Order: sequence, then C-alpha cells, then structure tokens
Amino acid sequence: MPFRHYFNSIFLIILLFLTGCQSFQYDPWPDNGEGVYHTVQKGQTLYSIATAYGLDVEVLQRANFIRDPKKLKTGVRLWIPGARRVLSVKVKEKPRPQKSKAPPTVKPRKGFLIWPAKGTLTSRFGMRNGRKHEGIDIAAPKGTPIHAAAAGKVVFSGWGPTGYGKMVIIKHKHHLTTLYAHNSKLIAKKGSHVKQGQKVALMGSTGRSSGSHLHFEVRNDTHPKDPIKYLPLKR
Repeated sequence: MPFRHYFNSIFLIILLFLTGCQSFQYDPWPDNGEGVYHTVQKGQTLYSIATAYGLDVEVLQRANFIRDPKKLKTGVRLWIPGARRVLSVKVKEKPRPQKSKAPPTVKPRKGFLIWPAKGTLTSRFGMRNGRKHEGIDIAAPKGTPIHAAAAGKVVFSGWGPTGYGKMVIIKHKHHLTTLYAHNSKLIAKKGSHVKQGQKVALMGSTGRSSGSHLHFEVRNDTHPKDPIKYLPLKR
C-alpha cells in the first residue's frame, strides 16, 4: 500500500506539471486556423504591422519565427494570425529636404532707427584700407552717452570678439540687430528690454581702437547693412 500510494502521488504530480505546461504553451494560430499573409512594404516595421492588425509584436514575431525584428526585409510575407483580410499599413515618409530660403530682407527706411550717439561721423560703411568696414564710426569724448537706436532686447552685453572691446548687441523687430562697440562702460544688461533712445552704454576706446568713438553696425539677420540708410538725415 505505501508503494502504491507513493506511485499515485508521483503520477499526480507529473499530471499537474504537464497540465501547467500546457497552460503556458504558446500557439500563435487561432483554433480555426484563420489568418492572412501580409507582404512587407518599404518603410514598414514589425511594430507598425502588428499595430495595424491589433496584435502584439511578440505574437507576430513568434508566428513568423523572427529572431530580430529590426532585420525585417521588404518583400517578406508575414503570417498574420486571426486576420480576415490584408490591411494597409501606414508608412512614415522621410522628411523631404527643404530648399534653403534666402534670409528675409528689410528695406532700408529713413528714420527707422535713431542716431545712437552725438558726435562726428568719421568713417562710413564699406571698404576701408583694403578691408570691409561693416558699420559706421561716430567720434566723441569718452563718456558720451550711447542710446538704443530702436526698441528691442539686449542679446549681448560684454567684451566682444576681434577687437570690438566692450560691446552691446540689441535684437529688434524685422530681423534687425544693432551693435555698439568700443564702449568704456556697459549699462544695458543681457536679457533686458530697452526702449528706443534708452541709454545702453558710454562711449570709449576699448578693444582695437585709436581713440574714443562708437562703432555702430546694423545687421539683417547676420548680413551687415549700411546704417546710414536706416538713420534720419538730421541727428
């Protein structure tokens, strides 16, 4: 009896084990064997196909014995278990390269800006000593107030590059920026908003400079423009 009881116990354990294994057995095909074949199109992924048919990616992967979903090739026929018809799968189109547009231009208009400082116009925009002078120079004693030529936001206030010395850059409407260089003292802070005519610096001779003056530039985006075309005739 003990041996028979032991044998029955072992048999029961094995039976339960087999039953448990069957409950976790994976069968990707439905009982009725229903399904369709989907031909992979260019740009389609296993994820996009599974989503379109309402299946889990793993189900589709196992049903087609796919080891690496990333290596799915165009033209391969996939078995879609449970599907009744072939569905269209959306393909994400790659963004087409856009043609570079020319920077927006602002037609020069007299009086659009005001003169940033009082003084003598000593150098104009254009070629000077074999090099392009990208602004105008206004000479006056050290400490002469320098004003914002138009309302805007101060995007730079500090020591500028390539000999500009202490410099302020203000961004305005219509893609315009103005630059004020060689200052002795900076008043406007980076990030602040200034009104037209507001004091932003004091004139000086910092950086590569031979005397107290303001180097003033006007730029349309990054393109230097002649400031005289934006300034009023009278100072």
